[in-house]
Amino acid sequence: MPEVQEVFRMATQKVRPDPGALERQQRQQRRSTIRRKVGAYGLVAAFVGAIAVVAVRAGVDSGEQVAGNQPSSPTTAPGAQPVGIVTFDGSTCSMEITADRIEPEPLGFVPFRVVNATEKRVMFDSWRLLEGYTFRAFEATIERDRRLAEKPGNQGAFPSEREVLYLGSDVIPANSSDIIAPRMTPGQHAIVCLHPFEGDFRPFGIAGPIIVR
Repeated sequence: MPEVQEVFRMATQKVRPDPGALERQQRQQRRSTIRRKVGAYGLVAAFVGAIAVVAVRAGVDSGEQVAGNQPSSPTTAPGAQPVGIVTFDGSTCSMEITADRIEPEPLGFVPFRVVNATEKRVMFDSWRLLEGYTFRAFEATIERDRRLAEKPGNQGAFPSEREVLYLGSDVIPANSSDIIAPRMTPGQHAIVCLHPFEGDFRPFGIAGPIIVR
């Protein structure tokens, strides 16, 4: 894998990493996450279709009941309420916390409602800020990355792996909303809004800080 080769080269040659290596790895992680989710959705669709065929052959006329038994989310507990709402309207990435206290569910997931109020797909990245790295510093880096993205051929200026930990990505269709549930541990977190830019998603704004107890 490209990222393994990069780490091996750094370890053996003792040279500084390519400034764009981390960002390339993060993009690959995002694409891998999206591919896994698409594959999972396909399997779920095939499974539901098979159930429907069996129900018809058995003479069962209760399709609505079968559909109602499907879990609303594969990662959150039934009935889990979002702790906040993150909205991207094309010009701002904002957040409204709706819970008095943010605590992970038994499996470590923290649900949020994300709203894409634009005419294009939007990606929401979840991050954990590591010890000593402030939300204000992360916010400044995202703003710098946004400005650099407007310059042709620029690789951006994302934080290093010593400052932030990538948790996952979720792509939301235009003019729609959904529930995301990144797995968060106690500490400080943030959600970054990314918009399409020259065939890829680039950071536009940041919502937070999200303090998990």
